[in-house]
Amino acid sequence: MHIRRHVAGLAVTTLVAGVATAVTAVAASPAGAAPGTCDLHNGVKHVIEIVFDNVHFFRDNPNVPSDLEQMPNLLNFLENNGTVFSNSHTPMIAHTADDSLSIYTGLYGDRHGQPLTNTYNTYNPDGTTDTATSFAYWTSPVADTHFGGPTAGHDTTPSMTYSATVPASGTPNKITPAPWVPFTRAGCSVGNFSTANMVLENTNPDIPTVFGANSPEAQQTAADPDSHKNIETAQYIGEAIHCAQGDAICADSSRPVADNLPTEPGGYNGYQAVFGAKYVAPQLVAADGPQVADANGNLVDLNGNTLVEPFSGTPGFPGFNPTAAQSLAVLADMQEAGIPVTYGYISDTHDMKPGYGPCTSPGKALGPGDACSVAALHDYDTAFGQWLQRLSDDGITPANTEFMISAEENDQFAGANSVGRSTAPTPANCDGVTVACNYTSSQDGELQANIKGLLSTTASSGAQYDVQPQGASIYVHGQPAADDPTVRQLERDTAAMTNMTSNPYVNYSGVPNEKIVKYQAGALEQRVLHMQTNDPLRTPTYSLFPMPDYFFSTSGPNVSFNNGFAYDHGYYSPNIDITWAALVGPGVVNHGVDGPDATGGNESQDPNSTHTVPEASTQGTWVEEADLRPTLMYLTGLSDDYQSDGEVISQALTSPGAALAGTAELAAAYQQINSSVGAFATDTLIADSNALASGSMSDDSRYANEQLTLLDLANHRDMVAADIKATLARAALGISPGHGELRSELAQARALLRQAATLRAHA
Repeated sequence: MHIRRHVAGLAVTTLVAGVATAVTAVAASPAGAAPGTCDLHNGVKHVIEIVFDNVHFFRDNPNVPSDLEQMPNLLNFLENNGTVFSNSHTPMIAHTADDSLSIYTGLYGDRHGQPLTNTYNTYNPDGTTDTATSFAYWTSPVADTHFGGPTAGHDTTPSMTYSATVPASGTPNKITPAPWVPFTRAGCSVGNFSTANMVLENTNPDIPTVFGANSPEAQQTAADPDSHKNIETAQYIGEAIHCAQGDAICADSSRPVADNLPTEPGGYNGYQAVFGAKYVAPQLVAADGPQVADANGNLVDLNGNTLVEPFSGTPGFPGFNPTAAQSLAVLADMQEAGIPVTYGYISDTHDMKPGYGPCTSPGKALGPGDACSVAALHDYDTAFGQWLQRLSDDGITPANTEFMISAEENDQFAGANSVGRSTAPTPANCDGVTVACNYTSSQDGELQANIKGLLSTTASSGAQYDVQPQGASIYVHGQPAADDPTVRQLERDTAAMTNMTSNPYVNYSGVPNEKIVKYQAGALEQRVLHMQTNDPLRTPTYSLFPMPDYFFSTSGPNVSFNNGFAYDHGYYSPNIDITWAALVGPGVVNHGVDGPDATGGNESQDPNSTHTVPEASTQGTWVEEADLRPTLMYLTGLSDDYQSDGEVISQALTSPGAALAGTAELAAAYQQINSSVGAFATDTLIADSNALASGSMSDDSRYANEQLTLLDLANHRDMVAADIKATLARAALGISPGHGELRSELAQARALLRQAATLRAHA
C-alpha cells in the first residue's frame, strides 16, 4: 500500500511571497470528530466522486462508439462492479456550473443560487446589468466580470445564495450549505481538484475572500501586472483540501486558513483548509510509492509530466480543462496522502487539445470519430487503467470505496450525422476507431444566431436588453414586470425568429424558414423550472431554448456557421438533458446498465431533437442529478443539515429497506412533477411557449388566462413537492409513510400531471 499519513507538527509560521506571516491557530469545535478518525457507514473507507464535462455514454453518430465505449477500462469497471444509470437528467439550464452544483449539493439552482449557466447577469440600480461568473468560491460574493470594473451599486449578495424553500424566498444573505461539511464533521478530510466552487475559481474575489484582503496572496495578486493573473492562478486556484479537525494535512501546512462558513446550519467552527497548488502540493509529496512530484516538488500527471499553468508555464494548477491523466493523478495523490474523500473534474475530448493531430475536423470542435478525439479518448482510457490499478495497489477498491462518476451534461453535436441529416461525415462506413471520420468546413459546427440582428426589423428593434447566450436568458433593462408591453412584444418577436437562409444539416426541401426558438419560459415558468433564486437582481426577464443546432450572439450576420464550436448545451432537449451517472461500492447493487445501452440514446436516432425529454426517457430508472447527493449520504451513513431536492436512488441499493422500497412509486411521481425536464415542466413549458408567442398589443387574453392557470399549478406543485420530498427523506431514515398519506400524495401528484397536460392542450 502507498497510503501514508502526515504527522502533526507545531510550526505556525510561514513564508508567503517573501513575507513572514503568523498563522492564527483555529480553536477546535466540540462538534467535530476526533483527529485521525473517519467514521463512515457500511465499511466505507474512501469516497471518490468524479464529474466529467460532456462525456457521452450514448453514441452521437450510430456508427461511432461513444466516449465511454472508447474508454473500456472505465466503462467495464462501472458495469462490472456497480450500476450505470443511463436515464439520468440534468436540471435547467443544463450547463457545467448549475449541473455540477446540483450534483454536489442535491439542490436545484433556485436553492443553491446558480440556476442559469456558467454566467448570469445582475441588475444595477440604473436598470442595466453586469455579467457575473457562476464559478466563484463557495463563500465569495457575486463575481462581477463587467469590463472595466463593476457598475456602481452592483449586486454583492453571496454568489451561492441559499434558499431553504421553494419557491426561493428570504433575504439573499445566506450561503448554500457546503458539500464537504458532513464529511469533515465525521473526521474525513476532503480533497478537491478542479471542482466547481469548492476550490478558488478566480483571483478576484476568491483570493481576498479566503486569504484576506490584506494577505500576502492578495497583495501579490494586486501587484501582478498580468491582467490574467496566470502565476497566481497556478499557485492558488483550482485545488483545495478541507480538513477534518486536527488533521495533520492542515496542521502541518505552511499556510492553513480558517475554513469559514458563516451561515452553515449548525455552525462550523474550528476547521481549516489549504488552497492552491503552492500549499496543497507539499502535503501530497512523499518518498514512497508512485511518482507524485518532479525533482522540484511539483505535482505530475499519471505519465510523469509536471502540471503547469498552460499560458505562463508556471508549475501548479493546469487550469479548469484538465485531462484524465492530470485529474486522476491528483485524486490518487490525495487518497494516498490520507485524504479519504476526493472530488475531481475531467474535461471532455470534443475540442482540439495540445499534442494531438492531424485532426479530421477542420475547426476547433471535433466531430464523432475525429482522429484527434479518438486519440484523446484512448489516452483517457489508458489513464483510467493506470489509475484503477494504482488504487487497487493502495487497497482502494469497490469493497471499501464509494465511487460516484457522472457527466454533468450531454451536449448535442450540432453537425453532420448519418441519420436524419442531409450530410454525413466521410467515408460512409467510418466508425472513428478503425476508419477515421472526416468532416468538411460546413459539417462540423453550430449555427450562430444574432438576436439583435434578427429583431432589427420587428417591433422590438428598439428594446434594450442584455443576453446570456446559453439557451438565452433575456434581461430587459429596467427590470420590467412580466406583463409589461415591451416584454410581451419581445417574447412574441423572439418566438417568431426564423432562419431565412438554411440549416446545412437538415433537408427542408429548399424551404429556408426554420423557426430558431423552440421553447420560451416566461418569468413564472422559470420558477417552475427552478431558475428563480431568492436574489431578484439575478432573475432573467425570460429565457429562450432554441433548436439545439443554434447558439445566440448579439453581433454578426443574422445566421452564420461557426465551426469553432459544435456541441451545444443549456437547452431543453433529450440530446442534452439526458446524461449518465454511475455508482460503485459498498451497498451498491451490480446491475450493469440501468436504462438504454450506448446505441439506444436519442441523438443517434433523432438528431433534430423532435422528442420531448419524457418521450425519450421511457427505459430505465429516471434519475435526477440532484438524487446523487442524498444517495451518497445514504451509502456513507451521513446526512445534510437541509432538505434535499433529490431522493435516494433505491434502485442503486443492494438492500433498500422496506420504507424506501415502499415509496418507489411515490418517488417516480415526485420526479415527474419536480424535475426541470419531467412531465409537469415539459407540459407547462410547451403551454407557456404557446402563450408567450400569442396575442397582440390590443388583445393578450390568451397569455393572461394561461398565466392565471400556471400560477395556480406552480403554487400547488411546490406545495405537493415539499410534502413528498419530506416523506421520501423520512423513508431514507427507515420511516414508512402511512397508507393514507402515501395514497394522498400519489393522487395529488397524478392530478398535477393531468392538469399540466390539460394546460398544454389548451394554452
